[in-house]
Amino acid sequence: MAMGVTLLIWASFFISLRASSQSALTIGDIALLRFLPAALVFGWLALPKAKKIKQTPKRYLLAIALGAGLPFLLLAANGLRLAPVADGASLIPGILPLFVTSIAAICYRERISSMRKAGIMLIFFGICLFLATSLLSGSSQIATGHALLLMASFSWAWFTIAMRVSGLTPIEGGAVLSLSACTCLPVLYLLGLVDFNLLNAPSSEIAFHFIIQGIAAGLIANFTFGYAISRLGAEMSAALGSFTPVLAALIAVPMFAESLNMNTVLAMMLIVLGAISASEIITTKKVAIKVG
Repeated sequence: MAMGVTLLIWASFFISLRASSQSALTIGDIALLRFLPAALVFGWLALPKAKKIKQTPKRYLLAIALGAGLPFLLLAANGLRLAPVADGASLIPGILPLFVTSIAAICYRERISSMRKAGIMLIFFGICLFLATSLLSGSSQIATGHALLLMASFSWAWFTIAMRVSGLTPIEGGAVLSLSACTCLPVLYLLGLVDFNLLNAPSSEIAFHFIIQGIAAGLIANFTFGYAISRLGAEMSAALGSFTPVLAALIAVPMFAESLNMNTVLAMMLIVLGAISASEIITTKKVAIKVG
């Protein structure tokens, strides 16, 4: 149930980022709407656990802060300004199981089952089909967008692994990533890397992105995804996240008049099938038959 809620919010998250490219809001505005409410709520709730958070290995805290915090949002937002919603929703959560499983196998020596290996291969072929389509089309803009989206997915993979091994609760992890993002935003502004236009944007756009980014993605999804990781594990949670592109693409077709060509549909099918296999939702069990 937690992952079901997360999938619906993630699909809305990609729609919101794509819509921001056609609005008066800047990426800095989106980041502020995304992380400030979470920082206030999670920061207050996690205050009694401040000592526990400080004692957490710094490499885990850094992976959480960078993996799902401001760097992730900047990569995803800029990537979706260059590539269609279906591509972004497929590449970020779609390739996530590949990155998560690779990190778990290489860094933590986890064994990978045959079914999970088959799923990872299907996801890999799906991603290759996406990249081949953008390269053959000759669109450097889409190719650049795909590269940014892959970097965002790799960033999110480190967050997924770090949340599992750190021992932090979803609320504590949410406090780490949101507070770090709010701390970095002024620094990036002073460096001229982000700007703000919140005061000049229409109130309807602010309300829309505040609900999707600040409340849904920033608060609810951070908790539900963290909860799912604690119950299902990082690999299965990441694999189930690969169903996001189907929802996002269906919404994007009428909302942004985006078309789904055959290559995109085939790539999405490979990724979803790979996710089902990699999550090991369908497993074969040996049944003992008693005779006599």
